[in-house]
Amino acid sequence: MPTKDEKSSNVLLIGAGNLGEALLDGMLKNDIDVAVSVRTHDKQLKLSEYYPSLDIRVSGDEIDITGKDVILAVKPNTFYGMKFVGEAKSFISVMAKVPLCDIRDRVSAGFYARAMPNIAAKHEKSVTAITGDEEIRVNTVRLFSSIGRGVWVDSEDELNIATALAGSGPAFLAVVAEAMVDGAVRVGLKRALAEELTEGLFDGFTALLENSKASKIKEDVMSPKGTTAAGLFELESNAVRASFMKAVEAAYIKASKV
Repeated sequence: MPTKDEKSSNVLLIGAGNLGEALLDGMLKNDIDVAVSVRTHDKQLKLSEYYPSLDIRVSGDEIDITGKDVILAVKPNTFYGMKFVGEAKSFISVMAKVPLCDIRDRVSAGFYARAMPNIAAKHEKSVTAITGDEEIRVNTVRLFSSIGRGVWVDSEDELNIATALAGSGPAFLAVVAEAMVDGAVRVGLKRALAEELTEGLFDGFTALLENSKASKIKEDVMSPKGTTAAGLFELESNAVRASFMKAVEAAYIKASKV
C-alpha cells in the first residue's frame, strides 16, 4: 500500500463503521494516505470533525474504484446492493460470509483478498486472518498489521476457522473473564477488586503466551495436590475443554455457511 512519502495514494476505504474507523485510525497512524467513501452526508460530517484534512466522499450505492487499492468494510447486505464502476488495482473485503467468488463476480479488480479482523482492532490489537491472491499478500499483511497482527492463511476454509478462533474468540474469552470474576465474588472478594485482578491476569497471560506454549504454562502453575490442580480438576470434570472445542467448531460451521 502507498504511503504519504510516495508520489500519490490510491487507497480507498469504503465504509466507516466501527471496523472501518479502526482500520482508518491504524492506516493514518502508519502514514498510509487514504480516502474514505461513505453513504451519507451525516457520516461525512461526523468523520470530518475527527479528521479535518481527510478526503471523505459521499458515494451512495455507485462507487468509482478505477485504479484504486480498495478496502471494503460494509455489511454483506449492503455489498449486494452496491455498484462498482471501473477496475480496481486490488480489492480487499473485510465482510464475513461473502466468498471471494461472489466478490469476483461483482467487482472488477486486478487482485482480490479477504480479511477478518476482530473487535480488538479499535485498540490496534486485532489478529487478522487474510487470504486471497498471493500477488498482494505482503502488502495486505502489512496493511492489517497497522491494527495489530496480520496472519496469512492458505484458503477461505482456513479463513473460516480463523474467524471462529480469532473473530469469535474475544466473546469466548469474555465469558472466561466474567466467570472468573463471578467465582471470586462468590467466595467473598469484592467485585471491583475481582475485576482489577482479572484484568491484570489477562494482561500478564498475554506475555506468558508470547513466550511459552499454553500446555507449558499450565504445567508450570500446577503443582502436586495444589490449588491449581484442584481447580483444573473441576474444569475437566465439567468438560470445559470440550465445550471450548465445540464452541470453535460451531462458530466455524456458521462462518462457512454462505
